[in-house]
Amino acid sequence: MNGSLDHPDQPDVDAIKMFVGQIPRSWSEEQLRELFEPYGAVYEINILRDRSQNPPQSKGCCFVTYYTRKSALEAQNALHNMKILPGMHHPIQMKPADSEKNNAVEDRKLFIGMISKKCNENDIRLMFSPYGQIEECRILRGPDGLSRGCAFVTFTARQMAQSAIKSMHQSQTMEGCSSPIVVKFADTQKDKEQKRLAQQLQQQMQQLSAASIWGNLTGFNSLGPQYLALLQQSASTGNALSNLHQVSGLNTMQNLAALAAAATATQGTPTGSSTMTTSSSPLSALTSSVAGSPPTSTSNSSMNSIAPLGALQTLAASGGAGINMGSLTALNGSLASGEGANLFIYHLPQEFGDQDLLQMFLPFGNVISAKVFIDKQTNLSKCFGFVSYDNPVSSQAAIQSMNGFQIGMKRLKVQLKRSKNDSKPY
Repeated sequence: MNGSLDHPDQPDVDAIKMFVGQIPRSWSEEQLRELFEPYGAVYEINILRDRSQNPPQSKGCCFVTYYTRKSALEAQNALHNMKILPGMHHPIQMKPADSEKNNAVEDRKLFIGMISKKCNENDIRLMFSPYGQIEECRILRGPDGLSRGCAFVTFTARQMAQSAIKSMHQSQTMEGCSSPIVVKFADTQKDKEQKRLAQQLQQQMQQLSAASIWGNLTGFNSLGPQYLALLQQSASTGNALSNLHQVSGLNTMQNLAALAAAATATQGTPTGSSTMTTSSSPLSALTSSVAGSPPTSTSNSSMNSIAPLGALQTLAASGGAGINMGSLTALNGSLASGEGANLFIYHLPQEFGDQDLLQMFLPFGNVISAKVFIDKQTNLSKCFGFVSYDNPVSSQAAIQSMNGFQIGMKRLKVQLKRSKNDSKPY
């Protein structure tokens, strides 16, 4: 298909220059043209090349300009995050180039909800035409052709859309509607993907929390010998844990989830030399109160119901009475000296940003930093990142719960970030 036969020398005035990433570095302009032309006549393709090499080599991305805006949007809908090219590991990324963002469709497109199902496109156009020139108006309809009570309206400029929102949002209740009209910017493709991932993540986290909570509240998982020894020493001084039986912060699901996640973090089998009787441990009262039974005094029962430090800190922050946080901090420092609190996360979704990474790992403790690694040349995610907690117990909880966690078609790989000194014996 040759655009010059059907079009003038220049593209339409509202045409969009698109940036395309995740294309093979070996592909020529002719191969790219074959990829793009099924969606419309192509005006220009410009492969980004590394000029420091001789001859200059492709950077694996390009710009493409169609003669019409419609063709560019159709290509984006069909290719962006949908098609993986030969030899590539991630789907094509296609979006308006930075130079086009000032007038991108997503910045001018409105979602209109709670409109009367009796309204047609002309009615909506009349309603919103006072705020500027309307480029497109479309009512969402079901398979039967009937209105679903919502529509999309695209103006020719963002300022017009903003004026419409300011004047029309919740300004009236239309016939047959239970609440006032809704006028807001339409979700972008990225918004839709993030909502879908967030919903999927929330569902999986709820399942994970339910399994962990009921599996751990009746008796927290055993701690390793190093934790038991530290906790035993701390308990014997009477400073850190003397008032744990008074804790009353287990009244919300969030605290239960944090407690269960932290309990899952440090699974291990205590040795005979590191077991403690429940009668000598102030923690026994905590376990009993959670499980709904009175404290018992069994001389030979092992210390298998200790809540890890991360859970104790969560409880203290949410209403625990009388916990000596100074001693807990010291204990945390002791644990930190033997473990890391920095995580390396692989196989992140391409569209995940720093905020998405932060939200995903917040349930396990206080996150100091969360960063997705970005390719400086393409400005696209390399699908891995780093998360740092302020204590190693939280990092272990995150590893236990999130390593192998499935998001879409991917399973996360979560592990401790190794330091340069790990290979040194001393």
